[in-house]
Amino acid sequence: MRKAIVFLFLILAVTAQGKRKPSLKKADKYFARTTYVQAKDEYTRLLRGRHTPNYIYQQLALCYDELGLSVQAAQYYAKALEQDPALNVEFYYRLAYNLAQNGRYEAAEVAMRKFAKGAPEDARTHYFLQHAKEYPTAGANPSTYFVEESGINDSFYADHSVSWSTTDTLLFVSNRTKYKQKWVRRLFEVREKGTSLPNTGIYQAMIKSKDEPVYEHSLVRGRINRRFMDGQAVMHPSNKLIYFTSESYRHRKFRKNKTVKQRQGMMSLFWAERKGKKWRKIKVLPFVQEGFTYVNPFITPKGDYLYFASNQPGSIGGLDLWRVSIEEDGKTFGEPEHLGDRINTGYNEDYPFISGDNTLYFTSDRWGGYGGLDIYALDLNDSQAKPQNLGEGINTPKDDFNWVYNSQREYGFLSTNRIGRQDIYRVKPICGTQVSGVVQDGETKDVLAGVQLTFVDISRQVLAEVQTDAQGRFTVEVPCDKAYVIKVEKEEYFYKEEEGKSKKEETDLKPILLRKQVQPQIQDNKIVLNDIPFGFDQATITAVGAHELDRLVAFMQEHQTMRILIVAHTDQVGKEKYNKKLSQARADATAQYLYDKGIDAQRVETKGMGSSEPKVPCKTCTDEENQQNRRSEFIILQR
Repeated sequence: MRKAIVFLFLILAVTAQGKRKPSLKKADKYFARTTYVQAKDEYTRLLRGRHTPNYIYQQLALCYDELGLSVQAAQYYAKALEQDPALNVEFYYRLAYNLAQNGRYEAAEVAMRKFAKGAPEDARTHYFLQHAKEYPTAGANPSTYFVEESGINDSFYADHSVSWSTTDTLLFVSNRTKYKQKWVRRLFEVREKGTSLPNTGIYQAMIKSKDEPVYEHSLVRGRINRRFMDGQAVMHPSNKLIYFTSESYRHRKFRKNKTVKQRQGMMSLFWAERKGKKWRKIKVLPFVQEGFTYVNPFITPKGDYLYFASNQPGSIGGLDLWRVSIEEDGKTFGEPEHLGDRINTGYNEDYPFISGDNTLYFTSDRWGGYGGLDIYALDLNDSQAKPQNLGEGINTPKDDFNWVYNSQREYGFLSTNRIGRQDIYRVKPICGTQVSGVVQDGETKDVLAGVQLTFVDISRQVLAEVQTDAQGRFTVEVPCDKAYVIKVEKEEYFYKEEEGKSKKEETDLKPILLRKQVQPQIQDNKIVLNDIPFGFDQATITAVGAHELDRLVAFMQEHQTMRILIVAHTDQVGKEKYNKKLSQARADATAQYLYDKGIDAQRVETKGMGSSEPKVPCKTCTDEENQQNRRSEFIILQR
């Protein structure tokens, strides 16, 4: 009996520990330390519905903003401002910025007008009032380039900030892990507090050929890649010096955060000398002023000027573009020159690059772009020219930045987070070719008129849209040598996707066959649907899954008293605890889709089973067996 009582007290103690009360003090401490993931989680636990203090909304908005999650950031900025419209006007600017990142330009304009009213003297206001109605419309400014996978990217880590080292070598920045063994990573790897990912380092990659992706990535050797956050690097024409961005800790300069007794670094510019195959003797550039940011250098082919972005004295607002002259030794510099208000605005201008025809490419988050950071071009040969947005396809509602281009090779690179992670894409001038085909009923082989076909690239950017004619045929123009997916849609038929790759010559595809929809069937008290596919390690409803769930929505609308249980299963890869969490997230995402379509939440329950109930039990599962085990079931609780 005594043992049972002791055991009961132990269980109660563990349960009480697991249900720790949310702490505002702890959340604020996480935030002050810039550990935004933990701060966001702790603030979320402090939400109290309509009784939530405005301060919590503000802090959640700032956390999501710092993490680059624009949908959630806009949501909480809007809630904070709805509850208290007299908040700092900067909140209106951040709301506008995040709305634009989601393509909500008209709503962003409303928020910007409120910012302009509260900050009439701000340089961003002056620019906005001159260009208020210049936000983009779909198809109005198509780019003359297309983007494709570069071959550099890691599927998990961020890769960005490219520069040409030689005609066959690139330098780029990545936060991929520098150590293969897990125990070595735990002992030596320094991680960024805000994201818990490894600190960024500078890598190099060899270019195989014009038509082949990049290969042979390696970490730049020497004292550059140590425990600090490193950024974009450029090579001096002599190949004996490298200029790069890094934390100011390198020269023992930092700000003190007295709240959490912590030092906070700034980004600054450094140079290093080549000694054999390694970089040594790191020094801060002599024109750098303490307390200001210096980032993303570009050096001219002759090595006579270094361009960079900085908020040093003399800047209009945010980061501005500057240049400084360099002597032949590469170590002696003149005085920095501001590039003027033809280029710089009250917003951020960054990532300068000058092409062989004397065109300046740069990045800006100024009003009038597609949202977030956009890439602009300015002809430096024309004193009357104005910066031009590179257009739809190159720029998206997300961040697109760091354009570099080699006119001899006829391709270049850009960095972007358009799919939710910073990646490097290759860009080429558009070469158009025609793709033709016919769509038929899969059973009768009758041609189908009015079928909607949408061609998208690997990043889901639309390449072309077309409908079949009376003979069921279609013809579209797409870029040459480009992988694509065709999204095929027609009422009363199942949604379908087909993959392909265009050629330089015209292509006539084999017939696309569509299956006619039938109402979902009920078997063994379950609603039978086709698979609801999810991406690897993701809980986001795909286009194919959405079309299948629309059938479930229609079925439940016809059966108004029906209640269901959504049960999600994973394959047997990975740990069961994680699989259970993932399956619950997928079940919840499926339920949320039904709610968004008008199904009452009282009619839906969810359960994540992880890998505990495989459809095909197996120890070493094939891909096909794993696919069968990854499934969603819809159990009827009440008819």
